Formats: sequence, structure tokens, C-alpha cells
Amino acid sequence: MSKKQRPDIPSPLLEKWQHIVDLLAQLTGTPATLITCVRKDEICLLVRSDQLDNPFQYTGFGKRCSDMYCDEVIRNQKPLLVEDATQSDDWKNAPKFEQGMTFYLGYPLIWPDSEPFGTICVMDRRSDNEAQKHHALIEEFQALINNDLMLLQELEDNRQRQRQLEYSLEEQNLELTSQSTDLDETHTALRVLLRQHEQDRKAIRLEANEELTRLVLPYLERIEQEALSTTQSNCLARLRHQLSSTADQQSIATTLLSPTEQKIVRFIQQDKSSKEIADLMHLAKSTIDFHRKNIRKKLGLKSGSINLKSYLTSRV
Repeated sequence: MSKKQRPDIPSPLLEKWQHIVDLLAQLTGTPATLITCVRKDEICLLVRSDQLDNPFQYTGFGKRCSDMYCDEVIRNQKPLLVEDATQSDDWKNAPKFEQGMTFYLGYPLIWPDSEPFGTICVMDRRSDNEAQKHHALIEEFQALINNDLMLLQELEDNRQRQRQLEYSLEEQNLELTSQSTDLDETHTALRVLLRQHEQDRKAIRLEANEELTRLVLPYLERIEQEALSTTQSNCLARLRHQLSSTADQQSIATTLLSPTEQKIVRFIQQDKSSKEIADLMHLAKSTIDFHRKNIRKKLGLKSGSINLKSYLTSRV
């Protein structure tokens, strides 16, 4: 499990703790009231009471030592009272490391997950210090600072979660953008393929129709020259009609009809009368009528009930 990210102590909180140590120093009459902070094997003075006779100064992190009072509190996570270090075999060397202080009363400060933060303590060169009468007060200050640490860590955890959520959201947005781009490209490719497929289908159909017409039409024209019965003529007409029905407009224009007939077909589709077509093409009306009959014949429209214009318009 990765180590929890610890927040820095903000200035407003340090100012609050400064008021606490100054008040505690006044109430207990001690020259040194401190809040320390630990980092692995190092310890530093974080907040000191603002008194002229306080010998402790801010020097940054330094090596922890087993002869230091605060180190004992941090290691055991229990309060420590040393009334007179000079009379204690365990603490007789401590004053050399603690600016000559022989009296010590300290409490552990912890993060909400019980990891050591440091200590809050009072120290004096006198053994009859008034601090012994204020155990409950120091415990209240200890609880207050521990609560500050808990709130501070919760804020940091929330910021970490927010950053993780923002990062996750950004990753998801990038993924969605990538997927959307891929989807758009896929749709574009599919549309191109569909258009190409439709063009290929039309081309194949046109080619097949033209080939069918090219092969069959000469035989139909040859048969029409023969003497046919009414039944045979009707069958031939239906066959020619079916042949023309399978051809699309381009097939009709390029295979069944002559260039002049193709032009007349376009005019008929534009709703021009035979006289109007004759004027536009500088031909006699009778010539246009003759071509119209040939067009009907080639398209298999021998029945007078089928209107040529309607038929041609439906083929567009």
C-alpha cells in the first residue's frame, strides 16, 4: 500500500497553534512550550512559545536521539513526565540535548491513522513546575491539535480524490473522443463503401442490360420481318416490352434509340408537343411523328393505350 500523502501545515493553523503554546506557557509558567514535528528519523521544532527566556530556536529537521524527551513520546505514543532529569538514571543525559531543561511533560500528536505527527510539551529548568497541575488542560490542547490534523488530512484526502476523479474523467473524455473519432471514420468509410457498391451495382446492371439488348434485339428485328400470327406478334411485343423494361434510361438512350430519337425522347420528357419539337429541331412535324412511332415500336409500346410521354417520364 502506498504511503498516505501528508498535507503541509497552512499558515492560519500555525498561527492558531502559536496562540495555544503561548497561552500554555503563561498558565504553566514554563520558559519553553513547544510543538514538534517528526519525519522518519528526524525531528524539528514546529512552534515555540514566544518568550525571551525560551532557549529553543527554529533550526529545521535534525537527527532524532534516544536521550531526547520527545523521541521517547513519539516512539511509545504515550505521555511522558520527567520531574527532575538529574535524579533519573534514564534521563540524566537528557539536559545536555535539551538546553539544560530538567523538567518535561509531553503528549503525542498523531495523524488520524495513528501515524506519529510529533509532540506538544512544556519544559523547565525547575522541578517544581506548575505544569503538573495542568494535565487536563494540556490534554485538551493535545486533542484540539489532533482534531486539526484529522480535518487537515480529510481535506487533503478529498483533494487527492478530486484530482483522481478529474484525471479519470479526463481519461474517459479522451477515450470517448477517440472512440467517437473512430466511429465517425467508420461511418464515413461505410458510406463510401455503400456508394461504391451502389455505383458498381448500377454499372453491372447497365452492362448486363446493354449486353442482353445487344444480343436479343437483332433477333427480334429479324423475326418481325417474318409473317407472324396474331399470337406470335403479341408474344413478340411482350418480349420486346419486357426487354425495354429491364433497361434503365441510359440503356434505352444508348442502345435502342438513334441519336435523333434520343433527342426527341428528351423533348417529350420536357412535355414538348410534336410541333414544338419539329420547330426546335427544324424538321417537319410528320418527321417527328414518324420518329415517335419508331420510338414506340422499339420500346414495345404497340398498344395505343400506353401514353409515350407518361412511359418515358416514369423511366427517368
